[in-house]
Amino acid sequence: MTKGLLWLCTSVLLNAFGNALTVKAAFGSAPWTAASLNISSATGLTVGTVLIIMGLVVLVADDLLRQHWNGIKDVFNFLYMMSFGYLIDLWLLVMQPITVNSWLLRVIVCVIGVLCIAAALSIYFKVNLVLHPFDDMLKILREKYLKGNVVLAQRISLGIPLAIGLAVGLFRHELLGINLGTLISFLCMGYFILFFDRFLPVHVNREAVLHHRMHRAHPAK
Repeated sequence: MTKGLLWLCTSVLLNAFGNALTVKAAFGSAPWTAASLNISSATGLTVGTVLIIMGLVVLVADDLLRQHWNGIKDVFNFLYMMSFGYLIDLWLLVMQPITVNSWLLRVIVCVIGVLCIAAALSIYFKVNLVLHPFDDMLKILREKYLKGNVVLAQRISLGIPLAIGLAVGLFRHELLGINLGTLISFLCMGYFILFFDRFLPVHVNREAVLHHRMHRAHPAK
């Protein structure tokens, strides 16, 4: 169980770091982050705060797709989502003094960011203790509706924020965060997840995880 929690902490740090890298590179971010950048510019809220608000909406959508309330796990998913949003803001604050100027460097930083996100998603699905609502939507689509097809699931789940980002950006005549990095995320994220599924040495004691979930669902009276 302890190992699972350590991997979970690693994944949220890595995911937030990867998203912050794509924002810093200004060469296109993952669709959810791109959508939050455009809404952030329109409202004055931080990128992390917008991600938390969108995550809350998606949390409700996940339960509708699942066709039942996910119980206490929704609470933990919400807390995880808040941590993720605030960590992105923290990483962006830490990276503020750093300048990424050249075209080549921006592309490299952006691709590294996308790979970090994919690695984090792979860890999420292996640990499977708690998931960000965005990732949970991908998982629900993959397992419940698309017979395990992660590539199609990620294209559907990422198409939603991509449409939101495009709509807000085009309406304001200021399109942010949608560029090469967004295209790479949209088309290739599923393949990157499959790659990390094979090569990341994530080993979790499934019996301990199952015991933890049963204990959490049926606490001692």
